[in-house]
Amino acid sequence: MLRSQNFILIIPLSLIFLVLQYYGIKYFYDNLGSTTPIEERVPWEAVKLFLSKCEHSGIPVFVIEPSLLRAVREGNRRRVELWNQDYQRSVTFGVIEPGMDLLHLLVSSMSHENYEFWEKNDPDPRGLTIYRRTYRVITTHYMLWVPIQGHTPMLIHLVVFYKRGEYLWHSAGEDRLHKPPFSLSGSPFFSTAGSYSLIDLRAVYIDGVKIQFPNDTFRFLKEIETSEFVECNYTRAYFFYNEYRLDQSKQVELFKRKARQLILLAKQILDSVGVPFWLSSGTCLGWFRQCDLISHTTDVDIGIFITDYREDLIGLLESNGLALIHKFGKVSDSLELSFLFGDIKLDIFFFYTADEYFWNGGTQASTGNKYKYIFPPFKLCWTEFLDLWIRVPCPSAPYILANYGPKWMIPNKKWDWKHSPNNVIENGQWPKEEWDEVIQLYE
Repeated sequence: MLRSQNFILIIPLSLIFLVLQYYGIKYFYDNLGSTTPIEERVPWEAVKLFLSKCEHSGIPVFVIEPSLLRAVREGNRRRVELWNQDYQRSVTFGVIEPGMDLLHLLVSSMSHENYEFWEKNDPDPRGLTIYRRTYRVITTHYMLWVPIQGHTPMLIHLVVFYKRGEYLWHSAGEDRLHKPPFSLSGSPFFSTAGSYSLIDLRAVYIDGVKIQFPNDTFRFLKEIETSEFVECNYTRAYFFYNEYRLDQSKQVELFKRKARQLILLAKQILDSVGVPFWLSSGTCLGWFRQCDLISHTTDVDIGIFITDYREDLIGLLESNGLALIHKFGKVSDSLELSFLFGDIKLDIFFFYTADEYFWNGGTQASTGNKYKYIFPPFKLCWTEFLDLWIRVPCPSAPYILANYGPKWMIPNKKWDWKHSPNNVIENGQWPKEEWDEVIQLYE
């Protein structure tokens, strides 16, 4: 009986001892960790450390963070000090196609300074076609930080750019399949894929550290605002051509070559005078639906905002080999220009903005009837089409749906510009006394 009582007494005492032992050990290790805390560097010190590690690893990174870029471009130490005094949640650098071994060397070197990292890999879009959808994987983003308990650390974000013909491209940093440990949703280099003109770098030395950045900083900062890039959907194109046979006749191939030459020529002319344009109407549908020109069309369609119209635009196009064949409307209402390049027609539709929608106009030459095509508001993004770096309306799906309706995937060889579009409405008639101005035919 006594032994049973002693046993019952020992059990709770043992439990109390174990609890005290647990908290004692926890207290010991908590205090042990607090004696050697990991301290986060101030932003400028973190930048200097990162740049020195990059130089040692042979990686030519350059500043693309707008706030730091503005601070360092003049090589002014005071500007950098002011930047350092502001709370910097993150700082972003770029690098163009470094070797994987060099990137791994950099990450390893930073880990010795208590930095942790997150790496994102994406399919390489270069070389994708309708029938070639296999790809290699490339590294596109790194995020580095010093882990600080109970505190969101300052992030160093490295964007890996890849050259695609005449431009540089980077992938989106975040998507549903690649959740990073920290969000950079406000960063233009993270939220979406982007593209930029090819850049030259220049360098300054501040605090003995070499800092590289785009030589034309004004252009680079301007391009950030409109850098979003959307890839052609080759999976959609593949299914389209599984349903509707790809026409590879000599006649169609000849049309496509001529149409590409026309798009390239228009791009060179308009880019030279800073007039942004985008693929519109049937040309935009071909890009969106099948990543190609529509084989049964005979023209190229582009859009330009009326606010970008120039009085010398017609002369510029004509002096470069394009023949004006008609001019409909006027700058204040429903302007439309058509040019001939050999036997391929270029239609330029000018877009106007209303309170809740955008629109372009159409004119029937024989009657003076006016038509209006209504689109939801859109911005411009970049894409690659026929190996050309070119703009498209963004988001693209609402634009296509507005113009072509729910059956946009079905080819329509009997398209009537006055009645077939899903978004067309009658818009009155030009007064007879204005016909000489608003209906000009040169054929």
